[in-house]
Amino acid sequence: MGNGENAESRIKAALLRLETLTEITSDRPSQGNLMIGEDPVVKAEMDSLRVENQLLRQELLELTASYNGLKQASDNVSLRLDKTIDDLSEMLEH
Repeated sequence: MGNGENAESRIKAALLRLETLTEITSDRPSQGNLMIGEDPVVKAEMDSLRVENQLLRQELLELTASYNGLKQASDNVSLRLDKTIDDLSEMLEH
């Protein structure tokens, strides 16, 4: 579960950075979005958050694929166990 927990902590950190960035930009006098986008600190942070977003999206896709594989394997094992239990019950009844 380490990857899932790592992704969750990275998402929380990215959200905190985004909230901090929002607070910084909201404290400035309203000069329009173009002025905010020209600030090198804000631009760098936005670019960094975009990269982190892409990495987290890719990791989510990988974790989803892994989960789906594990779910399929679990479903197969469950079906086989149910069949084996039914077979054993049938044998014991005879």
